Amino acid sequence: MHLQRYSVLALFFVSAMLSSCLNDEDMSGITPIAYVSFYHGTTQADELAISVDNKAYPRDYNPFAYGTYIDYGNFFTGSRNFSFNNSTRTSSLLDTLITLKASQTYSVFLADEANSFVPIIVEDHLSNPGEGKALLRLVHLSRVTPAVTLLANNGSTPLFGPMDFKEVTDYKVMNSGPVVLKVNEVQSGQILVASEEVTLHPGRIYTVIIKGGQSSSASSEELDIQIIRNYPNY
Repeated sequence: MHLQRYSVLALFFVSAMLSSCLNDEDMSGITPIAYVSFYHGTTQADELAISVDNKAYPRDYNPFAYGTYIDYGNFFTGSRNFSFNNSTRTSSLLDTLITLKASQTYSVFLADEANSFVPIIVEDHLSNPGEGKALLRLVHLSRVTPAVTLLANNGSTPLFGPMDFKEVTDYKVMNSGPVVLKVNEVQSGQILVASEEVTLHPGRIYTVIIKGGQSSSASSEELDIQIIRNYPNY
């Protein structure tokens, strides 16, 4: 299985779909733009604010807290400095330089380190899943969880894996319909966590995230499987 971190080619389909489902952020005409989404998967930081080249990211969203996803927004291309900070500090908690290419889509996942957090930056590879199909990928953001596979329903053949912390899979074409997803530890064969039954709708794009698992009294930081829908307004 091919695991992607930083380099996957995008298809022409992406720009056409994004132009129809994303709100323009004052970027009109022929200005080249890229598209970036964000996911907060670190327990090392509370609610975060995002700025780009020292300017606050203007898109309206709920507080960017643990487990929150921000859908794709429009960004000028070129080398851009993304900063993440919270209200208790004036200096940035994390700065990362990303070179954005025209019409390319990116996902930025924030993941735990021992006493900090790091970005996982992915160039998204999207395609039309076909009639009656959906796209699904897996992101491993649980630092204390060893290599896992992802199973569907009562199947024994993994959809994805084995995969380690901070790895992100390519999208996989799935049949639409109800499914229960299960995270399986490779070494022991134990099912660590399972989702409730969810419905994969035709033509939709989903990201499954394994997160948490740290020793904490907060139930929100327990090992969890979260399913988000990319392009929720599409």
